[in-house]
Amino acid sequence: MKQPLLDAEKEGSLGAEFLDMAGTAVQLSSTKIVRILLTTIDAAFLGHLGTKQLAAVALSAQLQGVPSAAIQFTIQAVTTLASQARGAGNRPLVGEWLQTALIVAVVGSIPTMLLFYNVHRVVAITMADKEVVEYARLFSEMMAWSLLPQYLYVALTSWFATIGVMMPATFATCVTVVANALFNWFFIYGYGSFEGLGFVGSPLATVASSYLQLLVFCGYAVVIKGYHKEYWAGWSRKAASSSRIVTFLELGLPTAMSALVDWAAGALAGSFAGLAGVTVAAAQNVLTGLFALSYSTVSGFSTATQIRLARYLGEGKPQAAKRILAIGSATMLIGAVLLCAVIAVYHDSVWKIWTSDPELVVLCDKALFAFMASVVMCYVRFMLTVVSVSLGPKEARVNLIANTVASWGIYIPLAYLMPISWGWGLSGFWWSDFYGEVFKVACLGWCVMNVDWEQAARDAQAKAAVSRGASRTEYSTLSDIGARAMPSLRASKVA
Repeated sequence: MKQPLLDAEKEGSLGAEFLDMAGTAVQLSSTKIVRILLTTIDAAFLGHLGTKQLAAVALSAQLQGVPSAAIQFTIQAVTTLASQARGAGNRPLVGEWLQTALIVAVVGSIPTMLLFYNVHRVVAITMADKEVVEYARLFSEMMAWSLLPQYLYVALTSWFATIGVMMPATFATCVTVVANALFNWFFIYGYGSFEGLGFVGSPLATVASSYLQLLVFCGYAVVIKGYHKEYWAGWSRKAASSSRIVTFLELGLPTAMSALVDWAAGALAGSFAGLAGVTVAAAQNVLTGLFALSYSTVSGFSTATQIRLARYLGEGKPQAAKRILAIGSATMLIGAVLLCAVIAVYHDSVWKIWTSDPELVVLCDKALFAFMASVVMCYVRFMLTVVSVSLGPKEARVNLIANTVASWGIYIPLAYLMPISWGWGLSGFWWSDFYGEVFKVACLGWCVMNVDWEQAARDAQAKAAVSRGASRTEYSTLSDIGARAMPSLRASKVA
């Protein structure tokens, strides 16, 4: 049976809507914060090993993010598809989308690993220091082995969030952060008779942490609690069918391509930092790490907005979907301003997390205002992006086109001219990003303002209704050949 997102008496109340969404958002943000802390811990350990090690991680990590982000954003199509199916009351389909996401995660990890093994070759194009290039090779080759557990974890946590289960992810990532710090110390410096592995010990710690995170989450949420059972009707061949994969990729690929464009542009701009020297590349890594950490504190609101908006469309409530968009956008903007204020006051303490090099600290201070301007604009764009993905393939394609034009027509040219040709230094990278984000916000804002919300709701319901009929036929067939019977649908304790 269909269960509305909010009780009838609470619908229309901004306060009730915000509080309900905030509960979800805080849990999602806490999970993201802890996840970002994993990379922050690695960078902190490596940064204190030396500036060359930090520069190598900066240059290789940006290139790693190009294929990795594309697969992760493709997988996250499960958030919209499962939310729409749940809003329409099609519980078996909700479970099938998880299976499709897992398939995409496994298949996508194979070519990405191969690319990771060649990252250092690209680093060598703009970085003449052979020692930095060798560090980049060691880092990227080891990090390749963390991809499969990370992709599976993204698929699982994204799906469980759509059915209201988020605390297990928070618990798993908290355990992982503690373990990651211990792993870093042990693998880098050793203990007792084990002398440690030095630099390569840090990415090895990430690999071990990634598998631990996946095992802890599955052990608790799936094996012990069985939170998935209400939506799980057994393994379905339909989840791997061409029609289901096409539907998944139709939504996921435009977003993935947009992320690919984003990361590719960032990687190219990062290579310009390599042209500016080891110190500038290391300082860029510090600011990039701070950006990721700061965004993680409010990112839960963008994901919660996506989940609720897609579910409202599945329930056939376009006005409620518009309301949640307004609440989510206002929250993200306020959060961006508050975070920038905190960073402006405590930036001296923040830099010490990554480095004790006074030259790096001075560079980061000079770029602080440009960094904050970029942060605010990026937060607004991220919210508009998740809304576009929630609405459907058409809006996702607009996002891809706007992102491509902004990244390669505005950001990349300015990322070379401002810091290199015009001598703006590190701040030039962030001002170039700011102007690119302004263009994206203008395009996506126009797109969202012209959405036919009534039609978007009808489309979401029609998609779930068609899939419901297919699902029932599928399960009847599976039952005849002895597949696992669908368990009785019991009341969820976490929905």
